[in-house]
Amino acid sequence: SLIGQGQVQMSPLNMASVTATATTGAFRQPVIVPLRLDGRAPARARGLAPDTVRQLRAMMHRTARSGTAAGVMAGLSGDVGAKTGSAETDGAARSDSWFTGYRGDVAAAAMVQDGGHGIDAAGPIVATVLRNAG
Repeated sequence: SLIGQGQVQMSPLNMASVTATATTGAFRQPVIVPLRLDGRAPARARGLAPDTVRQLRAMMHRTARSGTAAGVMAGLSGDVGAKTGSAETDGAARSDSWFTGYRGDVAAAAMVQDGGHGIDAAGPIVATVLRNAG
């Protein structure tokens, strides 16, 4: 499934890559199947300026500790950050729930169709992944 506002634009895998890039400054290629299995070359992209990374990390950290994601991210130790969201799609009665976050060097994202706000459905999925990743 993909998320977007009015139309489909991003997959959760892409959002996990955006989160990893935002927290490290270097582009992180999202993969499901290891590239070495079929000899694919990873995608390349320019990284982010250090000041941009600092600002994104600060925003995501605040969201995880005292913002909209604080309840879902409660109990996660270490360096954490998150971004919650909902995306309306044409003809749907409820928004799609999406959430992306990081803990240490692990980034994850999820989307739940017709799930409402990000903390309602997608947030608990990502928090569980991050809780069990380290």
